Amino acid sequence: MISRIAAFYFFYFAAVAVYIIFMPKILQTIGYSPFEIGVIFAAAPLSRFLAPFLFLRLIPHNRFVFLTALASSFILSLLIYQALYHFELMIVLMVLMGFFWSIQLPYVEVLALEKIKKEQYGKARLFGSIGFTIVALWIGQIPFTIHFSMNMYVGTIFFTLIFGAILSQFIDKNESKKEQVQHFSFSHAELWIGLFLVQVGFGGFYNFFTIFEGEHHIPLDTITYLWAFGVIAEIIMFMFQQRFLHINLLTLMKLSIFLTIIRWLMLDLFPDSLVMLYASQSLHAFSLALLHTVSITYIFSLYSQYKKLAQQFYLGITFGLGMFIGSLLSGSLYGEHLFFYMAIVTAVAYLFIILHHRKMKQLKTS
Repeated sequence: MISRIAAFYFFYFAAVAVYIIFMPKILQTIGYSPFEIGVIFAAAPLSRFLAPFLFLRLIPHNRFVFLTALASSFILSLLIYQALYHFELMIVLMVLMGFFWSIQLPYVEVLALEKIKKEQYGKARLFGSIGFTIVALWIGQIPFTIHFSMNMYVGTIFFTLIFGAILSQFIDKNESKKEQVQHFSFSHAELWIGLFLVQVGFGGFYNFFTIFEGEHHIPLDTITYLWAFGVIAEIIMFMFQQRFLHINLLTLMKLSIFLTIIRWLMLDLFPDSLVMLYASQSLHAFSLALLHTVSITYIFSLYSQYKKLAQQFYLGITFGLGMFIGSLLSGSLYGEHLFFYMAIVTAVAYLFIILHHRKMKQLKTS
């Protein structure tokens, strides 16, 4: 089971690597402005945010829906070839792609948390980071072309489809709407707002890090090394994070967010220093790897009756709405101090998580 889940993560996040690292470069090469790139990259996260609300009443959680999402993502990746030079069509395709992306990962995350031990989750998830790293390093050694990058994107989506289909046998094909009940609530508002704002802060990094560092005279191959180094730090964390998980999850969440603030400030103050760039990328171990594991584990326990739906809302609110707002905000604010603004947003997120932690302490003592 672990090997099958690991294979899905490998190709899913290999596709994410092509999308995050090279799609902005493709759009810039074609002639899109930073604002237009921000709008295009905001389309998919917006639909990822809206999708979980459809599952509250209209769409069941079952094997057919999961397989439909996998197949649709592959078909849409083929259509991007024709849409690249059409701004409006790219937005439409990204909306649809975001919707089908929002379905896939929650199924596998819940499957992983249910079928393997919490301590082993990181060992399976690290293969996603390995897939991301291999793509970043390999493509970074090849002269950049739009055609090759798009072929890589379609290829990784195809293998995600294959391994997702293999995993689908473990999903009940007749699963009812037992999680889609109207009683699901966002009573822990401070938690959701905090996690949302963290991803708003990431908007500038995911959409503009490649472009930003290129404008500070960092070569493209070096930028791919920086991406890969961050993911290597992420892999190391996934390998050894079980040593941290005995600590209070909200304490780990606050630590990860605080270090993310430091990370964005380092990019703002030292955008052309390779030493500081690599140092900031090392913090990816906390701002993504540890924070992600802590977040999904905490939400899994907090909403034990609505596991898939809670994970969908987590991904929708953070990587969906958070990335949507972050994409628009970073596209509008793009400039020399982009990451200073991202640090401010993340600092506000930190304050909300502190408020949630205090609230939970009070509930335990009352």
